Amino acid sequence: MLKKNKKKLISIFGATGSVGLSTQEIIKINKNEFKIDTIVCNEDLAGLINAAKYFKPNLAIINNNKKYNGLKDALKKYDIEVASGNKAIIEASKRKVDILVAAISGFAGLNSTFNAIGNARYIALANKESIVCAGPILLNKIQNTETKIIPIDSEHNTLYQILDNTKIENISRVIITGSGGPFRGFSYNSLNKVSLEEAINHPIWKMGKKISIDSATLMNKGLELIEAAYLFNINQKNIDIIIHPESIIHGIVEYKDGSMNAGLSMPDMKSPISFALNYPNKIYADIKKLDLTLIKSLNFEEVDTSVFKSIEICRSALNEGHASVISLNAINEVAVNSFIKKKINFNSIMDILKEALNKNYNKKVNCLEDIILVDKEARNISKHIINSGNYK
Repeated sequence: MLKKNKKKLISIFGATGSVGLSTQEIIKINKNEFKIDTIVCNEDLAGLINAAKYFKPNLAIINNNKKYNGLKDALKKYDIEVASGNKAIIEASKRKVDILVAAISGFAGLNSTFNAIGNARYIALANKESIVCAGPILLNKIQNTETKIIPIDSEHNTLYQILDNTKIENISRVIITGSGGPFRGFSYNSLNKVSLEEAINHPIWKMGKKISIDSATLMNKGLELIEAAYLFNINQKNIDIIIHPESIIHGIVEYKDGSMNAGLSMPDMKSPISFALNYPNKIYADIKKLDLTLIKSLNFEEVDTSVFKSIEICRSALNEGHASVISLNAINEVAVNSFIKKKINFNSIMDILKEALNKNYNKKVNCLEDIILVDKEARNISKHIINSGNYK
């Protein structure tokens, strides 16, 4: 599919989110390298229109059907096909492209990622829920195709670059780092009083509300642990999470001889995205360079599991099996959404997770339809628990 001296054909699913916007920036400064086939967003009509007018893709899709006419009218003078709705997004994910950037947030991004396998040469994966919920099935499907998944969250992208030419049997453990979020150092009781505005005010990264709250609860680190276990085929016992407030080191691989390789860069999503867009080569990404002489210190801490319970909850779900992991993700999405709507307090997110995960999720998961059924059941259970208040 990839031809020398030809522009790479790229689709951006989640084009107006933080990852999508960073992807747009990289393409703008490397315009001779890429041609955009499809851009997709959920609600941001103005953002999608601006991107469509600038990049002139072959296809622009907005998930919200009510905004279709607005998109159509805005682009009527352009040679751009327009569409709306989930079915259109799924069909677009089957188009033959060189790179599909999978940056739709949450479980909603699973279908498009799954269908891109065998159609996209590379899937630049920001949607960790695709691996968390469908890891064994998705990775089994990909084995029979030429598609390659390259993660573009900073931690897994760093580990991918280190592990790309490493024999897995030489590895002792991998270490995923995290800044600790906005509530590092807080006591458990003090978290009952934090506001939504405080929770989404991440000290390092600019992200959407859902992932910002996951960063505040450290659920993002738990989900990253699950993703790493599936993606790199590493036992979770050999995956550690540590707090690194400066967010300079994004991942570390320790070998059996005690030596370590670490990936360092300034905290900027353009770095892992640019790697995925031009793998295995490097392209200019207009990123502030890391000056080691200006760094006064690099600090590391253990996770305080008495305050942040999400990582142990994730480890437990992974031990329970695939259905429990799918349920974990679904329950967390429902609970986080309730916190965003100010229906529950911050600590209640974990309370709801623990209560809902006590239900029986020992179901066999053999296909995408099974994943969707388990996800639906877990969402219904968690909504019932929230509405009844039986989680305190």
